[in-house]
Amino acid sequence: MVADVVVVGIVRPTVTRLLRNAGVTADWASMPLRDGTVSPRTLAVFTHAEHGAVLAQAVHAVAPDAAVVFLADDDAQRADLESSLMITPGIGRHTLCLRADDDGGEAVVADEIDAARRRITHRATLAALPVGAAKDGMPSERLSDYLAHLFDHAPVCILVVDAGGVIRAANPSCVQTLGWQPQHTLGMTFAAMFGGHDQSIPADLLTDCLTSGDAATETIARTGPDGGVQHVEATVTPINPKRLDLGVFVMLRDETARVRTIKATERALQAAEQSALKYAGLAWTLQESLLPPELPHVEGAEIAARFHPAGDGSEIGGDFYDVFQVPGVEGEEWYAVMGDVCGKGAGAARLTALTRYSLRGTAARTRSIERNLADLNATLCRQYEQDHERGENRFVTATMLRFTTHPDGGLHVHAGSGGHAPPLIVSADGTVEPIPCRGPLLGVFDTGAWSTATLRLEPGDLVVAYTDGVTEAQRGDEHFGDDRLVELLRRNAGRPADDVASAIEDAVLRFQSGNARDDIAILVLQATNHT
Repeated sequence: MVADVVVVGIVRPTVTRLLRNAGVTADWASMPLRDGTVSPRTLAVFTHAEHGAVLAQAVHAVAPDAAVVFLADDDAQRADLESSLMITPGIGRHTLCLRADDDGGEAVVADEIDAARRRITHRATLAALPVGAAKDGMPSERLSDYLAHLFDHAPVCILVVDAGGVIRAANPSCVQTLGWQPQHTLGMTFAAMFGGHDQSIPADLLTDCLTSGDAATETIARTGPDGGVQHVEATVTPINPKRLDLGVFVMLRDETARVRTIKATERALQAAEQSALKYAGLAWTLQESLLPPELPHVEGAEIAARFHPAGDGSEIGGDFYDVFQVPGVEGEEWYAVMGDVCGKGAGAARLTALTRYSLRGTAARTRSIERNLADLNATLCRQYEQDHERGENRFVTATMLRFTTHPDGGLHVHAGSGGHAPPLIVSADGTVEPIPCRGPLLGVFDTGAWSTATLRLEPGDLVVAYTDGVTEAQRGDEHFGDDRLVELLRRNAGRPADDVASAIEDAVLRFQSGNARDDIAILVLQATNHT
């Protein structure tokens, strides 16, 4: 004989207390479950919350009507399991999680076991009812017995309501669903069951059903057995579609837990969206602080820049650019910097700020770009050691341009790079080639050699610096790539710097269908005629 209740993987006084007044026999089983431990007639399975939703899934695959009762040590464990149960497929509706020290657990368990017993009896009644009994001449008395048994043991609340809306019969499941004994509902109107709430909804359900002859379903609020708001799914169907004057069947199912879960999820989603918007705003504010608020006006040059954050901009990236004049230097001597810090978040932002202001500081001490990059590398290597102790391993790539106005027109440019893609020279005639400057990553190796190059830009010529968010932009398995960028620059040669910067940004975003997967930073320096 298979036991009524199976206790899996736990032996504790709590279970004995919960089963004491339920009138059931228990079989104490170990983990994992063996074949045959649970059968389709098992009323309930008790286990500890640590065994999780997978155990409930396995039980309901064999015994869909069984109640699965988890015992949790505390509210946090209970909440974690309930969240897991809601998203795990194959979990029956008859699963609950109680705290092991819950004083009200005995009554809950007794109700669940009683409901499981009625579900199993109901299923057996349906199996015993011959298909087509009325056609084969089954005596009406016998068929009435079957239907009465089905009515009495159905696991959902069923009401018989006449055409005037008055309840004429109710089955025992009213107790679990409504908190009322069946006899207490007789003579009451269906709408009156929802007193204190909108009674027009149940009234409209009855009217729709009795007018059309079709079933109608709605979730309606009422005051529940615990005094709180209860959400009941009401399905109204004609007793006989050809005789609507006979009234309707009303099936009621308590959907309070589902409705509350949906509402809680909606509230959590709204809160998460608000937090995301707030965080995105803070992230963008911090990101802006790492970029120059506006580009300076430089005689003999036009400068344009673009920055587009990855995704929705809620993460602080490490791409940056800067344009500044060296204090105390006679004449118009300027620096333009493009850089990329590995990673995202606060750590990347901190290293971006350190890189940007270190370059400003070294540029004020020396006009040598090789020395600028070497000093920055030393600073970043010291920071690397500190970050490594916190589990962060970041490095920096950067390209640096020092430019001045040439006396005969155009710009005199000195360029260097530390691990960064070299800037591209775009001549007014459409020739595109990289500046021959190379060097190792910054902040990784203590020593290194950074080669530099000197060039002259004639009016209309451009230098384009960019981060890898441009060339590594991806669509499927295809990258935007160097060749596509070079071709784009050829087509836009001779155009103003701002137009070229916009053309690059637009092309990269279109390539990714508007969704940037990485930060995009672009800096365009163009020589113009003296004014």
